[in-house]
Amino acid sequence: MKKKGLLLILFFLVVIMLYPKTTIAKDFENDTVKVDICIIGGDNRFVYKIPKHLHNNTPFVEMKNNIESSLESHWKVGDVRYEAHQTDVAYTFSIKDLINEKQNGRMKVAIPYTFLVGMFGENDDIQLRILASKLIDWEANSKDWEALGFVEPPTYFSKQEYVYEGEVNELLQQRVGHFNGTVMKGQLVLHSVIYFIFIIAQLIACIILSRRLKKRIIENPENMHQFRKLNYMYQIIPLMIIGVQIVFLVMSGLLTAFSLYFSPGMDLLLIIVPILFNIILLPTYFVTIESEVSKELENNSFSSDM
Repeated sequence: MKKKGLLLILFFLVVIMLYPKTTIAKDFENDTVKVDICIIGGDNRFVYKIPKHLHNNTPFVEMKNNIESSLESHWKVGDVRYEAHQTDVAYTFSIKDLINEKQNGRMKVAIPYTFLVGMFGENDDIQLRILASKLIDWEANSKDWEALGFVEPPTYFSKQEYVYEGEVNELLQQRVGHFNGTVMKGQLVLHSVIYFIFIIAQLIACIILSRRLKKRIIENPENMHQFRKLNYMYQIIPLMIIGVQIVFLVMSGLLTAFSLYFSPGMDLLLIIVPILFNIILLPTYFVTIESEVSKELENNSFSSDM
């Protein structure tokens, strides 16, 4: 009984200690303006997520216009849209000239914080998140990211993140964010080679499995009435290869790295062609196999009749 009583006391002490921290974290989360800087190639954009209660009865269109006018003082703003969610409103601004310089896998981005967040109160809490490709090595103001107040949370997809949390005033004191990115060419080449190797793997799988399917039915003609079922079964591995190929494209960082390194059109070609080629290989080897098997069975039956 004494042990149970001590455990209950310890449990309540832990809850009491954690409660204020949880409350503070929730308050910060609810009162924070979030700004995402997406440096992902041809579709670079700023995304503002503003809690609804911070609008202070300002219409969404007016808020959009206020942010847009500030951004247009420095950048060429393209498509603009906003979307109301349950707790906040997301404003997305396409920035056509976010990358100031781009040459031979090197790029420079300069972001004056006055134009980016100057429309908010200096004491407002803000979360600034920079999203970039995993295959780009980024440097901020020639300093370590931690020295500027950014942290790097672990990511699992094609992007890496740098997150800053604090007051708007603290960010404005840094004046301009200079971000220099360099494509890690060694890793880009390695990942690209692996990505294209999936075509060879698909080709080998389709040849071997289609031949096995053909052999299985010819050796046991009674399986012909289950041809579709067997055909789908033998296509599982090629379909899995296509799935793994798509996952690798996203997880490796190639999806964004191609957009940043190559010119528009060329990047889409490199992204789509390998997947499209693997999809085409499936009907090439499996759709025509039924007619081939039928012909061979007919020839075998004709030969046996003779």
